Amino acid sequence: MKKKFLTIISILIVIILAACGSAEPTMSPEDLASTAMADAWIAITQTQAALPTATSLPPTFTPEPTFTLQPVLPTLPPTVAPLATVAGPTADACNQIPVEKPLGTLTTVEIRNQSQGQVNLSFGMNKPNDKGECFTYSFSLGKGDALSAKVLTGWYWAWAWINAAEPSNASNDSLLLTDPNVTYHIVITKETVNFK
Repeated sequence: MKKKFLTIISILIVIILAACGSAEPTMSPEDLASTAMADAWIAITQTQAALPTATSLPPTFTPEPTFTLQPVLPTLPPTVAPLATVAGPTADACNQIPVEKPLGTLTTVEIRNQSQGQVNLSFGMNKPNDKGECFTYSFSLGKGDALSAKVLTGWYWAWAWINAAEPSNASNDSLLLTDPNVTYHIVITKETVNFK
């Protein structure tokens, strides 16, 4: 009986020592950082893969909502002379969303992206036409994409934000589109927006 008891005690001691001796493996801070970076790159890659291509949607312009604070002037007693009214900033007449059926003459532009990156192009009129219309168009083009659009005839400026390996901007403020019977070819490179 004493021998059985010693055998059972010995087995229990071996089991207890074996359980206490094994430690849970842990990751080093460098391994944790590398894993987090890998997870982040996977998320970015999946997000970019899920984005639609620019050629599947017609060009649209969606302005950002703006908020203007109005000054609050104190009310003065009637014995004080009234203050002169100060005019606030005026809105740009040409920073308007294009309407579906403009009144002015339309022409065709073909825009080609040769910038080696994705392009967001703002394309706006410098002054209103004879019908009082003045719009800013917005286009998105993927790498190597081209699109054709109808715009009002007039004098235009163009500003392109290029998302490439080395992001850049390209601009031109003197694009004259006057002939409704011509298709104007506009090429965006890494540094310029020009007629071709």
